[in-house]
Amino acid sequence: MNITYNNMQLASNLITFTDIPNILKVEDEDGGTYATMTFQFIADFSTATTADNQWYITFLGETISNVLNPNNALNKNFYVSNSTTSTAASVARALRNCPTVAANFNIEHDTNMVILTAKAVGTIWSTAQNYLDYNISSTYMTAIGTDGSAISDLYGSKIDVDVYADSEYVTTLEKNFYGGEAAFNMSPVITTFAEYGKIVPYTFRVSTIKNGIYQLLGNIDTNYASVGYMCNQGNKYLFNDYSNIAQNYSRGANQDADNNTILYLYKPEIDISLYTGNEGGFTYQIDYLDSAFNRINSYVISSTTRCNSNSLIDLKYILNHSGYAYFQQAFYIDLTIGNTKIRYKVIKPIKATEYYQRVYWRNSYGGISFFDFTGQKSETRDLTVDTYEKNIFGYYTDSFADKPLNELERSYDNKVKYTVTLKSHLFENDGKYIFNDLLQSGNIWTEINGEFYTILIDSLSVDETDNNNVYEATLKYHYSQEPSII
Repeated sequence: MNITYNNMQLASNLITFTDIPNILKVEDEDGGTYATMTFQFIADFSTATTADNQWYITFLGETISNVLNPNNALNKNFYVSNSTTSTAASVARALRNCPTVAANFNIEHDTNMVILTAKAVGTIWSTAQNYLDYNISSTYMTAIGTDGSAISDLYGSKIDVDVYADSEYVTTLEKNFYGGEAAFNMSPVITTFAEYGKIVPYTFRVSTIKNGIYQLLGNIDTNYASVGYMCNQGNKYLFNDYSNIAQNYSRGANQDADNNTILYLYKPEIDISLYTGNEGGFTYQIDYLDSAFNRINSYVISSTTRCNSNSLIDLKYILNHSGYAYFQQAFYIDLTIGNTKIRYKVIKPIKATEYYQRVYWRNSYGGISFFDFTGQKSETRDLTVDTYEKNIFGYYTDSFADKPLNELERSYDNKVKYTVTLKSHLFENDGKYIFNDLLQSGNIWTEINGEFYTILIDSLSVDETDNNNVYEATLKYHYSQEPSII
């Protein structure tokens, strides 16, 4: 017997994501045999058949019986012909109309025989009572059955998976064990207790019940749930034994950093998230680089920043060293956290535009990503007005400055949809992959006058310009909160 989670035995300390399949399997040896039952018609007994329902065959609780008129050989009825082959064919048709028999057996007609073969290995009638009964004489028909067998101790049992989140019981999943394995997709359950910006520990307790006997098969020790999804050929899960930057940046050509995806910034701040693993602390370093990747200056934090182990933390690094002078000179910013280096490309020229807007989102690994839109911005406000008709008797009496208002229809609700369109700077091919991540996110926000507002994407396009491998992104969104409040 073998228990695997995401194809690993004794899987633990994984960071798993809600929108990616997380498969728990219970497997056992299953080299059993299939049950068979053969009805062979060896002699003509049509002349001995004198009435409807004279002959019957009952198998696994389903009964078929004969009729004298061949036109009535429908449903669970069969016709006895002077040909044993024809009789066998009619019996096969009648058995195929028995739901229980047809669901569990393949029914084959072969000359004067009807051969039933179970669809799954294992015992079917060894423990059953009265599984077969018939009144056709052995002079006319023989019935030979061989029950199946199963080597697996789990065969025919129920597999239960108890789910616990943060040591609290959540639910139990159950399946019958047939065919060598029972597999569960745990992602729908994980989704019920996962939260944005957090990781939630969970465990599985796997057990079986067979013939009323309970047996614990094993435990899947602590793993962690995070809201995430598959994007840009990223990992299906992360190992939480050490710290991980909570962002997928692996797609693209090889760069002189851990990220192949080109990450851009214009605002002198870096927002990033970190899975702390079991380390409980880390150091970081910021390097300012020129266009040839030569170091302009470095800023090193020599003391370890302490944090809770096995957690997801959001970090903000403000690039204000020497009064932002280093940032204004830099073409690239390298941020090193522990042994991981992530590189950002500074959008140039700095101060080319007075207005820019940063859009944040929870990415496919559950952390914070961002993009600074420095291109053209446009805003539209679509108005929907719901009205009602005023009291007709006040048509001449409602007035302003002693003159009638000439009013019949009045507004009682104005609905405004505040839509914003942002354009990016022109960027390289490997800078486009981050927008795949943005498009799939369910948690996106931006900052307006020092306040953060959740936004809903209407459309997002990344278009190649006339020059090869040069792209521009266009984001169209509206606010989830009433625009009148903004």
